Amino acid sequence: MMRQLLILVTTMMSISALSVGAAVESSEDGVENLVVLLTDYGTTDFYVGALEGSIYSTNLDARISTITHEVPAFNVAEGSYILVQAAREYPPGSVFVAEVDPGIGTRERSIVLETNDDKLFVGPDNGLFTGVMDELGVASIHEITNLNLTRQGRTSAISNGRDIYGPVAGHLAARTDPSEVGPEILDPVRIEVVEADLQNGTLIGTIVHVDHWGHLITNIPHGLIETAGLVPGDRVEVVVGGETKEALIGTTYNDVSPGEWVVMTGLSGQLVISKNMYSAADTLGVSAGAEVRVHEI
Repeated sequence: MMRQLLILVTTMMSISALSVGAAVESSEDGVENLVVLLTDYGTTDFYVGALEGSIYSTNLDARISTITHEVPAFNVAEGSYILVQAAREYPPGSVFVAEVDPGIGTRERSIVLETNDDKLFVGPDNGLFTGVMDELGVASIHEITNLNLTRQGRTSAISNGRDIYGPVAGHLAARTDPSEVGPEILDPVRIEVVEADLQNGTLIGTIVHVDHWGHLITNIPHGLIETAGLVPGDRVEVVVGGETKEALIGTTYNDVSPGEWVVMTGLSGQLVISKNMYSAADTLGVSAGAEVRVHEI
């Protein structure tokens, strides 16, 4: 009996060792069949379902993860920021479908972008991948021209997500090589934004995201705030959307009373402009893409 038990334990350990080896090999190759979605579709229509269905129709083994379908309609700058903030947390091999596209139906290109950390992004060539290109790096970009990889070998002028991006992503997640989608391109569209800078004591930047509570997240990094000599307790003027507001440099929203303005470093390490307990975005009537200026009083 003891001999049989020893044999069983030895066998189980050998199987476990083989499994660990297989897992390591799989992780080195990157994750398979993972498709990640970001759109401005909302969730009250059938569009998300149609997109997911087009992925499954191409790849029955696909696993779908969602960043959000609530990007403000047509706001490419907002979509670009949200996409890269989430994408950096996914493993190599992940395939992203992103569509925020005010130009759908035009002659705009559809592309597949491969980043230096082995992730793939499928969507319109309208600047939506600007953040991805800047932060994750570009390994290659291909224009989607191979209709054999699209929905039933055809496309629609008004449903690129369902007809192009979903099916292509399904193929890519199953390890179709990006070069098979079409020719390589070297001139992707980028969003033009005001780069973060410090000029004569004034911090200059761009709103890159408005979060659920209406906080204004900028592209001004914490290091630039330190260079400007701003510390908690200082008071500053914030100029955005044609209005000027006086604010406190703080560390939490509650450093000021409800309705007052506070500026601090957010979770992403960038300057955030907030109106405590209120929406800063609604108060100022601004969205992603607006220029920001901050200087000490």
